[in-house]
Amino acid sequence: MINKQEIFNKTAETLKIGVWDINLKTNAILWDSKTKEIFEVSENFIPNYETTLAFFNRKNLIHFKSLIKKATENKLPIHGKFQIITAKKAIKYLECICQIDFIGNEINRIYGTFRDITFEEERKIALESAAEKFSSVFYSANDAIIIIDTKTGYISDCNNRTYELTGYNDTELIGFHNSILFPVDKRTEIQFYLKNKIKSNTYFVKETTIKTKEETIIPVQVASGKKFIIDNQSYLVCFLRNITKKKQIEENLSLLSLVASETTDSIIITDSEGKAIWANQAYMTLTDLTLEEIIGQEPNYFSIGFETNIEKIKKIQKALENKQETKVVFQNYNKRKEKYWLELNITPVFDNHGICRKFVGIGRDITAAKEKEIELKNVLEVTSHQNNKLLNFAHIVSHNIRSHTSNLAMVLDVIENTDDAVEKLSFIDMFKEGTEKLSETIEYLNEVITIQKNINIKKTKINLRGEIEKTAASFSNQIKIVHTIPENLTLNVIPAYLDNIVLNLLSNAIKYKSPERTPLLEISHKTKEGFHIISFKDNGLGINIERNKHKLFGMYKTFHGNEDAKGIGLFIVKNQIEAMKGKIEIESEEGLGSTFKLYFNEK
Repeated sequence: MINKQEIFNKTAETLKIGVWDINLKTNAILWDSKTKEIFEVSENFIPNYETTLAFFNRKNLIHFKSLIKKATENKLPIHGKFQIITAKKAIKYLECICQIDFIGNEINRIYGTFRDITFEEERKIALESAAEKFSSVFYSANDAIIIIDTKTGYISDCNNRTYELTGYNDTELIGFHNSILFPVDKRTEIQFYLKNKIKSNTYFVKETTIKTKEETIIPVQVASGKKFIIDNQSYLVCFLRNITKKKQIEENLSLLSLVASETTDSIIITDSEGKAIWANQAYMTLTDLTLEEIIGQEPNYFSIGFETNIEKIKKIQKALENKQETKVVFQNYNKRKEKYWLELNITPVFDNHGICRKFVGIGRDITAAKEKEIELKNVLEVTSHQNNKLLNFAHIVSHNIRSHTSNLAMVLDVIENTDDAVEKLSFIDMFKEGTEKLSETIEYLNEVITIQKNINIKKTKINLRGEIEKTAASFSNQIKIVHTIPENLTLNVIPAYLDNIVLNLLSNAIKYKSPERTPLLEISHKTKEGFHIISFKDNGLGINIERNKHKLFGMYKTFHGNEDAKGIGLFIVKNQIEAMKGKIEIESEEGLGSTFKLYFNEK
């Protein structure tokens, strides 16, 4: 006769259930082949307490022990579910039924079954997760969502957005017919439409209106998916989206397109917060943006660039904040980052209650006129500069040549009116010296003319460090020269001018050295606003800038009475650096020294 245990084992094998047995007298633990398969161990695996418990984490181990404890206390089969980690590190969910075998009042053995329910549990977890996600979407969606019983048309559920949109609460909607949401004149049409869509079981989207609890009419877009069945009951999910703003935009577009579509001025309309709601074709052409890229954005989100005047942008923003009219002219950029000049008028639009609802911006591309204005300004600046130079040059010519010619005329007059041959010879030497000075003056003036005439002479890349070291070598026994010029620094200059400038500044540092200290010249470099600035700092006699500012860089202007000072060097230096689109500045303190700063323009 087949015993009960064999029947039990056969049944378990048929149902793919694993059998286990713990003999409390011998402490032997037995697993059948199905149990070993579930725990993913080999057929020759011999379980014991230690190896068995290793498959459970702390939480599930406590649960398993409590399961056995209940079985021993109640003397009844106990059912439970828990999680294990198999020998191959797989996570499985098991269903366990355990039974206690008694001999008399003593527990003889504990035995039971394991069933792998991993698939069912994972599916259950997935379904719960999906339900949780659906619930989250349902209750937090921006659109109003209602679930309708397809047989009765009653609302069975709806989300929070529905209450916000309609003004009703849950007790005023759930259990009521969906027609409560629609104006009387729309109900027949909507019910007919819903009935046909439910019958055909198709998706639909339709624009209509709803009526709130306060009887406000709101335009909405109604959308639905296919119907679904729960417990033999059919339901339909409907989405209601408030399209008030969309309708307002469409109305504005329809009205304004008739007025502004043909104008050459660019027009953009924003809401009270400065977000664009409409723009004409001229605006799209000017900015190179599509209407989709414009609507909903602030007009300057693409247009600000490197040369945009931020103060003008702040002026616009302030006008928008204060709901004021404003007019600005500034440089803008289109989508391709091409510059243009815009003359923009912004006007706020108020409703009957004095509330600003919109802003209208009318812009005009004035790039051509602005470029002509800038060009004219530059020409005027150059002309003014050249006129000043010409006036200064005229004064120099008038004063210096007239002075020399007057001296020569006086000498000639003396020669003609004396009969003393020795005296005549002495005045002839004076006449010769005068003509030499006149020649020298004409030579200097000619050099200045040449410099100012050749303003477009081609520049060349010159290594500044090498140029300075080459020139400084000739003065090494007369002055200490230190520099921090980078080894790879090159300047785009006229070589002859650079050579003369460096030579003049080195010579001046020696010529006007202080007798109270060892002469020192420090040469340094830095960059600022597109200029390479080369500084020549000496510790010489210095100049009283305040007293002599009208003489600085003037022709024949000297400051210390040196016999070899001609007052021509700095005059030439200034003309040469300006001919290269640069400039020269001086900082000096009498008795301490001077710093000459040369600004080289690399453009």
